[in-house]
Amino acid sequence: MDDILIVDDNPHIRNLISEILADNGYATRSAASSSECIREFRQAKPSFVLLDIWLQDPVMDGLGVMRELRRRSPSTPVVIMSAHGTIEVAVRAMRQGAFDYVEKPIGLDRLLSVVKNAMELVTLRRKIDVLQLSGPGSAHIVGESAVCRKFRGQVDRVSDTNMHVLLVGPRGSGKETAARYAHAHSAYASGPFVAANFATIEASVAEASLYGRADIDQAAEPGFLEMAHGGTLFLKEVGYIPLALQTGLARAIARRQVRPVSGSFDIKMKLRVIASSSKDLQREIDQERFSLALFRRIGTVTIQVPALNMRREDIPALAAYFLRHLHLSQGFALRQLTGEAEKFLCESDWPGNIKQLRNSLERVLIVSSSDSPITMSEIASAVTRTAEGASSSLDRRFMGMKLRDAREEFEREYLINQINRFDGNISRAAEFVGMERAALHRKIKALGITTVRNSYGGRVAASQQDQLP
Repeated sequence: MDDILIVDDNPHIRNLISEILADNGYATRSAASSSECIREFRQAKPSFVLLDIWLQDPVMDGLGVMRELRRRSPSTPVVIMSAHGTIEVAVRAMRQGAFDYVEKPIGLDRLLSVVKNAMELVTLRRKIDVLQLSGPGSAHIVGESAVCRKFRGQVDRVSDTNMHVLLVGPRGSGKETAARYAHAHSAYASGPFVAANFATIEASVAEASLYGRADIDQAAEPGFLEMAHGGTLFLKEVGYIPLALQTGLARAIARRQVRPVSGSFDIKMKLRVIASSSKDLQREIDQERFSLALFRRIGTVTIQVPALNMRREDIPALAAYFLRHLHLSQGFALRQLTGEAEKFLCESDWPGNIKQLRNSLERVLIVSSSDSPITMSEIASAVTRTAEGASSSLDRRFMGMKLRDAREEFEREYLINQINRFDGNISRAAEFVGMERAALHRKIKALGITTVRNSYGGRVAASQQDQLP
């Protein structure tokens, strides 16, 4: 929450501080005891706490309250108030983690100065959190084809609204990019962008991942919903959220509050939800595999994300954008495409969509450190070898092989495709291909498949023979 929690057993002091801070544009809440303070803190974490160190409370004194708040949320500043002549106690509190102190009787200038400093610290930490939670990823919808302009216009119209949005389209078509673009052009842009990919989250931990967890002492570990407070929660591949959780998630989004697993108090939240799916959710609803309540909650506005094959005119611009981005972010040589290479890309089939295009270009840059223009043979080899490679190219390659070699090569390419389909999640891939997880691990080891970290921070499967020495 964007407010200050004032904790003091003297109602006159609480009211005085509240009035002073309200006159200076700050929102406040107040508590008269340790139990009230903990309850307010649980229900909605404040920006920071202004705490009387001499709190007269039979359960917990001011130092005890401060330790409890610090245990629950070490990043939330606690400013203590200490009467004149007890500065040594204030110093002790500072050593235990207090941000600053205000001496009683309270001076107006000193109070406002400390509050200003505490709020600046909170703002800085939030900016750092935004960078950490947002992670790498583009917020640019690149292209000027008629299809792309129409798509970008649809995203523009919903960006600066409070409406939840559902992005549907094939894997790799740029749904996360569209979500980041909408976030960057919204009123939530200064808040975090939290991406939760449910195609890679195990069902056993999905509930705690969404709602957070509280131990018996109510020390909460925040989930995706709480972490996205003040920003955007991107529910990537929402169709993979376990059905048992979907109705509760719809209710939490509607009520704008969440209760952590094992918790007894709700936490308020202010956020915007953008969801994506490569599944046909209407079909999933018809087959009772997806909640109608959640679909209605997130699907108020549904936008179709076009496949790359529907916007081939944008391929040269996308390729140039990726080559420059990889140069700036990864330090690769800045390379261009020859005319033949560009023509090849425009005429190729793209079952893996924009993701396959980017991976193909990144493979070229990894394999060769040259700064000369990328040739058609270089890009053709990379497109064939990418995880989403075109089946026609694989078929031609198999025709010159012995049956045993072709079977092994097919298995290798097939498993690489499936592992990358689930963003490196072996358990999901094993479930899809119908193998035990341990058996799949043995198989990929026998086939010389390894997973490496890509430039987005995720994991990508590849053959060991493709790895650089």
